[in-house]
Amino acid sequence: MGVDEPKDKALVDLANQGDAEAMTLLYRRHRDWVVSLAWQFLGSRDDALDAMQSVFSDLLKRFPGFELTSSMRAYLYPAVKHHCISLKRKRKKVVPLTSDHLDGVDLQWNRSFEGDFERLIRLLSHEHKEVVILRFGLGMSLDEIAASLDIPVGTAKSRLHNALKKLRKIK
Repeated sequence: MGVDEPKDKALVDLANQGDAEAMTLLYRRHRDWVVSLAWQFLGSRDDALDAMQSVFSDLLKRFPGFELTSSMRAYLYPAVKHHCISLKRKRKKVVPLTSDHLDGVDLQWNRSFEGDFERLIRLLSHEHKEVVILRFGLGMSLDEIAASLDIPVGTAKSRLHNALKKLRKIK
C-alpha cells in the first residue's frame, strides 16, 4: 500500500457512504490474495476464481452497514475458507445432516511450501497447522489469526507456541 493510499477501514467507511470507487479499490487490493488463498485450499484456479467471486459478492451485500472490526484479511480468511468448504462439498455431492459437520471437512493446503516447511506442517494437527500456515505461510499477525479463526489472541498464541514446540522436537 502506497503512502497516499487510504487504509481499508477508511475505504469501508467510504463504501458505506455509497462510494463505488472505494469498494472497487478494496476489491483490487485483496482479490489476488483471496484467489491465492482459495487456490491453496482447492488446488484449482477455476474453483479459486469461483470462490473469490462468491466472497466478494457476499461482501458487497453487506454494504451499507458493514463494520470492519479487524484487518480486511482477517475478515476475508474465514469467508474464503467457508466458500472453499462449500465448493468441496458440492464437488463431492455430500450433504451434511447438521452444521457440526463443518469442522469435519478437511481442507488440504494444496500450495507447495518449500522443503522442510511442507514436510513438517504435515505432522501437525489441523488446529496447529492452520495457525502455522496463517502466521508463516500467509504472514498474518496473531491479532489477524485470532480474528480470522474467531478465537482469543491468547488461544492463537498458545496454538502457535505448541505447534512450534512440537516442530522443534521433530527436527
